[in-house]
Amino acid sequence: MSQFAVLDAFKKELWDLENHWFLFIDLYGNKHREKRRSVLLPSHPLLFDVIKLRLHDHAQLIISRLLDPAKTYGKDNLSLKTLIATYSPFSDEVQTKIDDALTEIQTNFANIKQHRNKRISHNDLNNKLDYDLPAVKITEIDLVIDKLELIFNLISVDKRNRNHEFFPRNIDEEFKAEHLLKILEAGRETLGLSTS
Repeated sequence: MSQFAVLDAFKKELWDLENHWFLFIDLYGNKHREKRRSVLLPSHPLLFDVIKLRLHDHAQLIISRLLDPAKTYGKDNLSLKTLIATYSPFSDEVQTKIDDALTEIQTNFANIKQHRNKRISHNDLNNKLDYDLPAVKITEIDLVIDKLELIFNLISVDKRNRNHEFFPRNIDEEFKAEHLLKILEAGRETLGLSTS
């Protein structure tokens, strides 16, 4: 295993997480709310509700896996704890920044972890019968993702002098929600279906 294999593997997981989360926010956030109501919902409301739920769940699942212990049942996990353990020690300044970010992650991770344990990973009977899970706010997920990326970059810069930007500034048009909405709108108009 190369010296930076864990950093590279962790970066790939963060990249996947960021891509899924960007798609969720771009498609279901406030930016395209009116267009979504006029195009997506009439096209197939159930499909887009299912996609919304799955993208939201998948982001929480990836976050939860990245925040797993270093080992589970004696097997190594690709987790933040593994990343930190693999490349420590760090300079005092970097360690302080990592500790601060870890504190913010733990503060905002409780609802994500509860959803993972009671609804996403396990079909918890008590939850299904009479328990309403608290909503996981977009801001909680955003903050945890930002802090995971911050810690990754702190370690990457400290150990190999490389910083990585996970959210592309100039994403191609075909990867944006607006592109899908235009395709669906054109399709509905071709079929003579109203988009208003």
